[in-house]
Amino acid sequence: MTTEMHRGLPADWDLDKVVPGEVVDPDEADGYDEDDDIAPGVVEVYEPGEPALHKVGTAAMVVAATTGRAVGLTARGGGVLGRWFGHGVKAVSYLGWRYVRAHDLQEVMGGMQRSADWNKVAMVRHSRWRFLGWTGGITGALNFSGWIALVTAGGMEPVGLSMAVPPTGTGLIITTAITAYGRYRLNRPDIAPEAYIADQDDPDSDEPFPLAMCQSPGQVEDCVSRALAAEGIGTRTVRVLGFRGWGWEIDVILKGAAPEQVNAVMSKLDSHFGIGKGGTLNEPDPADHSHLTLRLVQSDPFADMPRPSVHAPNSLSVRDAVVYGRCMDGSHFEARLRGMFMLIIGSSGSAKTKGALRCLAEVVTACRDAIAIEMDPIKDGIREFSEVMALPPIRGRKECTEKLRWLRDIASARNQVKSVKEMGDLWEPTAEDPAIYGFIDEFIFLSPEAKELAIDILRIGRETGVYLIFAAQEATQDSLGDAIASAVTYRVMLAARSEDIRLVFGKGASDMGYRPDRLRPAVDDERVYDAGKFYIAGPGFDRPVLWRWNRFERDQIRQAVKDRQEAGRPWFDHDSLAAADLLHVIRRDGATGEASLADRLDALDEQGGVEDAAVVAVLLRSFGGKPFLPTTEVLLPALADAGIESDATALAQLLRKYAPSVKASREEWDGRSQVRGWSRGAVEQAAAGLLDPSLARLRAV
Repeated sequence: MTTEMHRGLPADWDLDKVVPGEVVDPDEADGYDEDDDIAPGVVEVYEPGEPALHKVGTAAMVVAATTGRAVGLTARGGGVLGRWFGHGVKAVSYLGWRYVRAHDLQEVMGGMQRSADWNKVAMVRHSRWRFLGWTGGITGALNFSGWIALVTAGGMEPVGLSMAVPPTGTGLIITTAITAYGRYRLNRPDIAPEAYIADQDDPDSDEPFPLAMCQSPGQVEDCVSRALAAEGIGTRTVRVLGFRGWGWEIDVILKGAAPEQVNAVMSKLDSHFGIGKGGTLNEPDPADHSHLTLRLVQSDPFADMPRPSVHAPNSLSVRDAVVYGRCMDGSHFEARLRGMFMLIIGSSGSAKTKGALRCLAEVVTACRDAIAIEMDPIKDGIREFSEVMALPPIRGRKECTEKLRWLRDIASARNQVKSVKEMGDLWEPTAEDPAIYGFIDEFIFLSPEAKELAIDILRIGRETGVYLIFAAQEATQDSLGDAIASAVTYRVMLAARSEDIRLVFGKGASDMGYRPDRLRPAVDDERVYDAGKFYIAGPGFDRPVLWRWNRFERDQIRQAVKDRQEAGRPWFDHDSLAAADLLHVIRRDGATGEASLADRLDALDEQGGVEDAAVVAVLLRSFGGKPFLPTTEVLLPALADAGIESDATALAQLLRKYAPSVKASREEWDGRSQVRGWSRGAVEQAAAGLLDPSLARLRAV
């Protein structure tokens, strides 16, 4: 429950400083006698009076000194009483004026903004004047009763002294009360002019004070106890675990409350403690629902985080534990790439792309046994790594769908390759057979088909070395979101919406202290706030503490990419591409391989002995970048232009001869729906079967 980072106390502390109302245990006081039974006391602050001086001399000198001192003390006493009385009259007059004018009510109402406010204040003023009138009448009646009692029972004359005694007594009582109240306020200089008594003397008040006022661990404990009490949260014990450099760790045992109640008032606790927004962190104890650890962050825990260094080309392996950042307790954020599926959620300005994805891509592209591709359906992703990616940047919904289909086919085909190479249960990454990592930024904008493909990869990719890293500004409740939440290895949240916490970390995560909604995203390069800070859940990460990604600058990445490109990077393994029927589709330069495949078919036709190669080559060149072409409107005219006579039936028979499972489809074309034609994938399968007859025989089984 503790971070155990820094020990000790702040260097500028004055341990002699006290906080009014602080509870002091005499066991800790110097000179305490264990035989004495002294209860803990409350610190009260008074201004010291001037000491009296005692002198000893002859009898005459003593008489003179005593007489003079008596006269002086009498005069001094009268002055002191007069000062008390004057201060009391001043305070009572001001408070009385506020009372009859209902200024306190106006302050509670927040000012006079509507006519209804004036009406309400007028009613209260009338009520208070009426109360004062009744009070004055009752006082006069009591004085009159006293005069009657003096005359009838005391035998005094009706006119004379009997008329002066009752009002004089009343005046003395009022004067004494005003004098005592003046003395009280003089000894409590912290009382505001509009306040009646000091906060410490209010039995219903335990006023919180800022954390910055504390000068001892005991005062920190009192500060936390008061703040929680002010929000109606009772405590059994509050104990300081230590000062950590960035702030304090406090161990709290609740009384009649739950951690959820603390979590609900975190913003108010920030105000009570006088720390920045989001500075109060709560970590409940899973084994004891009444026990929690509060972390009061007064300064940035990552202010001293050094600038990270990039890794040398091909210096890492997916099996290595690599440092990606740091925890607020000073420990490293270490993880292995092998087996890593990750979900990253962060709002704009949270450093989702330039922090998290850039940090992960820097590590993947430094691995000798891993390759990466990156895609973004609506933005520009992490283009700075394009020269060391296995494919050029993938943009747009259609292109993302196509590349995810490739990854799905590779992940599926690798099961066969894995068995042939006797790798065992899991894919064994090497430079020749690398693991594949797909970075998908803004995944919630993928097409429905692409999301289904991503779900398939999540299900089969772990065993075949094909992994996905998802990132978006907000979570999603669709089928992909549900699959990601249950299948990814690590779930990361930077500054994000509160409603996303349940979708990413699960129900009740907020009550357990996961509060990325209290992190503030960056506004610009100068006001970065909490950019790059995050919460994480996954194997080895089960505590709601803050972490921060390494922050690589663009110039570092630019130089690292240049060095890695010169050193050479691994690429897709030949066996996986062949097993997935993508050997002639995916090229090293990233372009789709229709032209290359068509050239091979032309060469095969020139050699002779293989019929239909020229027909399929013409069909491939007809597609270009289109995923579908109609038979009658495009494909048959293209064959006719090449001098090849055919019809729809003959074309279908030819394609099924080399790819028995393919079928014609109906799609929208040129504004018309349900146009019959062939997909590019179907023709590619026929071409692959023509080049490798064993594939056609395998599909026919």
